[in-house]
Amino acid sequence: MSRLDSLLPLLACPRCGARLNPHPSQVVCADCSTAYPLRNGVPVLLPETIEEAGTGEASVDDPVSRHPYSQESLRIIEEHRGEWVLDLGAGGKLQRWDNVVQIDIFRYPMTDVVGSADRLPFRDNSFGAVISQAVFEHLQYPQAAVEEIRRVLKPGGVVKIDTAFLQPEHGYPHHFYNATETGLREWFREFDLRWSGVEPHQHPRWSLSWFLGVYLDRLPADAAALLRTTPLGDVVDALHRSGTGAAMPQDAAIMDALGALPEHHLRTLAAGVSIRAINPSKTLSSVSTPSVAGAPPVVATDLDRKLSATRLDLEHLREELAAAQEQRLLANDLARYMAQYYREIPDPDAPEPPVPSLQVRLVACAKDVARAVLPGPVWKFLRGIARSRRAAAAARAEESRKVAPLQEADVVPAVAAQQPFVSVVLQPFDEEALTTAFFSLVRQSHTGWEMILLGHPDQSPAVRKAMADFCRLDKRVVLVGKDEKAWDWRGRYRLMLQEGTTLSFNALEEMFTLSLARPGTEAIMADHDATLGRDDVMPPMRCLSAPVPQAGSSLAASAPFVLLMTDALRRNGAGGIIDVNYQQLAHIPLVLFHTVQEPPSPADRSTVIR
Repeated sequence: MSRLDSLLPLLACPRCGARLNPHPSQVVCADCSTAYPLRNGVPVLLPETIEEAGTGEASVDDPVSRHPYSQESLRIIEEHRGEWVLDLGAGGKLQRWDNVVQIDIFRYPMTDVVGSADRLPFRDNSFGAVISQAVFEHLQYPQAAVEEIRRVLKPGGVVKIDTAFLQPEHGYPHHFYNATETGLREWFREFDLRWSGVEPHQHPRWSLSWFLGVYLDRLPADAAALLRTTPLGDVVDALHRSGTGAAMPQDAAIMDALGALPEHHLRTLAAGVSIRAINPSKTLSSVSTPSVAGAPPVVATDLDRKLSATRLDLEHLREELAAAQEQRLLANDLARYMAQYYREIPDPDAPEPPVPSLQVRLVACAKDVARAVLPGPVWKFLRGIARSRRAAAAARAEESRKVAPLQEADVVPAVAAQQPFVSVVLQPFDEEALTTAFFSLVRQSHTGWEMILLGHPDQSPAVRKAMADFCRLDKRVVLVGKDEKAWDWRGRYRLMLQEGTTLSFNALEEMFTLSLARPGTEAIMADHDATLGRDDVMPPMRCLSAPVPQAGSSLAASAPFVLLMTDALRRNGAGGIIDVNYQQLAHIPLVLFHTVQEPPSPADRSTVIR
């Protein structure tokens, strides 16, 4: 019996609470007929207002995401061998227990069910115990999650919750709350509380270790070195004196080092956060909002969540509209170029051919008369002269098209004297993908770029012609051999562009602005959306960039959707890998790249660029 078959009696529709019936690729509610997908045998049972978060990775080097069980949690699992135990927010566990159901918003390798804590997809009284470790700080509606735990837990069942108190901001996608012991007891006030307090793995020394480790890791190297060699007592004394207005001269160096924490890392370790807002106009709907105050927590959070989801959908629609407008402009650029390259393609914008004038009709009549009156050899001689003249005119027109297939007004003039912000490297095999990539650069709001086109023996004549055309058209485009090392990058950053990828028209402006705000950033990452094939009618799927690596991690020099500083590539990218840490990497949470993922061809071209 499969894992899904054993769990099916526990599962319930998150929309109406009815049982679910299995199908080959989905499970369907027996009452409301809502269908939920199966991903590699894992049911994704999310409310309609929550988007599927995707997959997660489990690693032995990342204990935060896999949440190793505490001794107390292991004891509860052993004591309930004959019952089901729910691990709420299990994360990337590296092993599976037969009696433990692992649920998470992400689909990790060992996840049994994908679901939301405030709408658990299980029947009432299904579990003998519920455990949750390092999860409640990431829940938007923790009180609703408590109500759901009580619903799915049998009477007399055990619940064991570990959550954050003094911890830096962490986790993805959100870190909402840090709870005191009093706050945690308040959440679970409807339960028969037997004990609360601090377990060994929650000792203050681990909080201190986490704070100090993150603080030192994110400081500039010189400031971190000073603090590492300064006695802890001296640091504490300097902070106390500065806080009481009695700072001494020797405290300046310590306080300067502590104050060197980059601004974009302040919120991770802040003693507090603040907000300032303006009360908007009060509409009828906002006035009637207090009527949900007496509703059950799950109902109230559903209303809040639907409102948030509607606002999020509106924002997504705006983004999709902007992307569609960009794609329309790129399609027009592609059509204009192709119409000049393939002359047999009619221009849909071309005006209707004019009606022949009287002069043209008279000339045609004169030709007919001459053909009837003149002897045959004379007519053939005159017709040959006319044909040779037309052929010469056609040859001159073709030569002019080869020199300038596009109008110079269609592109931004190059500024060769300035160092470009980014060198975009592409090895094209498809003329349509090359053309759209080129025009997505031409239309950038920030013009500081150069495009390096790599040649290859397998490229078609159409691709080679397009490459030559773009080199003649825009001086920022350079054609080099198969090896990009034959060209010395002029840009401050280098972007390895995947074939089929285009840039949002504001992509380089966003990245350039970030580089000014964070000097010394060696890698800039951004999100992208993916379309599965050019004929796919489904909306693009948003893909998040890779997670920010820990200190001592590395990035591949050919990583897509990442701008890498050329100095770092020259310094340590010879082996295809560059080292990064928190201070050297930045992430822009915007979709700045659009990619078309075509099905792989028999000859895999993924090894062409190394």
